[in-house]
Amino acid sequence: MERKRHIRIALAATALISLLPMLGFAQAKKLANPGTAMRAIQDLDAMLNDFRTGKLSEEDKAFNAKLKKKIIGGTFDIRELTKLAMASHWNEINDAQRDHLVNLMVALIEERALLSKEQSAAKSKGGGKYRVMYKSEKYSNPEKTRAFVRTVVVIPSENIDLGLNYRLKKADNTWKVYDIIVDEASLIDNYRYQFHSIIAKNGYQELVNRIEKKLNEIKSERK
Repeated sequence: MERKRHIRIALAATALISLLPMLGFAQAKKLANPGTAMRAIQDLDAMLNDFRTGKLSEEDKAFNAKLKKKIIGGTFDIRELTKLAMASHWNEINDAQRDHLVNLMVALIEERALLSKEQSAAKSKGGGKYRVMYKSEKYSNPEKTRAFVRTVVVIPSENIDLGLNYRLKKADNTWKVYDIIVDEASLIDNYRYQFHSIIAKNGYQELVNRIEKKLNEIKSERK
């Protein structure tokens, strides 16, 4: 149980980023129908598995950077994530501030994604295999523009099954992820707690300052 707790916490911290990228990946043989929320998650998993790791050439780095932007820009709805994480504070800032915050969040996720994978690659010693079981999908609203996809990550070497679930929003006939839940740890809930704690004590500008500071720190560590 303790081992599972540690892995769950680690996954929750990087859920939007890597989803066990260092382990051997076994995808379900049967793909869901194109255009469904489940298929969007299966396609995401396939793209995550394409990241190149280990000793990277400049070509590898360029490939990863392009893939990362494709995933974050095309598969995730960072604006929706940010809006829900801000909760009532979203209505307290103007459009320009909202756009700036979303851009900061995109940059932060991109930088943390790169740093997370580099650290994982450095620590990996071959890893073990895991497989993803795609369990179910259901609509979350009558308009069928929001969905909840439930999957389970099975890690036989650790004797661990992890619930890895997604909330998605459909716009322009494309499903995009705006929340990830590892067991019961929600990415949005985590950000919402952090955002509210900072804003309640020190105001919105302090939140912006901290994100900008974190971005600079991550960039420095990566050099």
